[in-house]
Amino acid sequence: MELNKNKKTVIVFTAIFLGSVFASYLLYQPYGSIINYFPYINGAIFFIAGLYAFLLIFKIYRPKYKTIEQALKIDNLLRSWGKWGKFGSIFMMLFGAYNLIWHDPNMYRLNSTIENNQWTEKDRAAMIKSCMNGAVVASKKYPQITLDYCTCSIDRIMHSIGRKEYIENLSKSADEQYKIDSPHIQGCVIIFSHRVDSAKTMMKQ
Repeated sequence: MELNKNKKTVIVFTAIFLGSVFASYLLYQPYGSIINYFPYINGAIFFIAGLYAFLLIFKIYRPKYKTIEQALKIDNLLRSWGKWGKFGSIFMMLFGAYNLIWHDPNMYRLNSTIENNQWTEKDRAAMIKSCMNGAVVASKKYPQITLDYCTCSIDRIMHSIGRKEYIENLSKSADEQYKIDSPHIQGCVIIFSHRVDSAKTMMKQ
């Protein structure tokens, strides 16, 4: 069953609205891991769309149309774009390539303009929660010990590293982040290991 024009319009605008809300939510998360991949996603979309528009506008690629009316409609649309269409397609490709090569996750965060180097209790709670989520197995077996470890680690990181520097480190690989954080949390790791060993010993008795 073919949808009429009004229903198609409602579906398209609803999809755009829901997508925008979801994207805004992700962009506002200061510690969301998906933000590290957003430049790649954004860059790929812009580059592919720009390349497709470039091929159409400069008549390098001509898709097959079902009817003459469709072909004429597309040709008239491309002709109406004129120089702006050519410029826009090139800009989209360059912008997409820039995101793919020189990506900066922080540039897309909606709250990046108001971020400063002062830690807050909200930051601390979010980081402790993230630490607990990252240690799923330990959290289930030793919830209090893991919570104490995460609290110890986050407190030491916040004491040793500025907020801005920490956010910048999130765009690095997991290995690089570990090398940066390891010296600050070494004491917490030792305490955590001893407490886990003690808990295992008590469970065996």
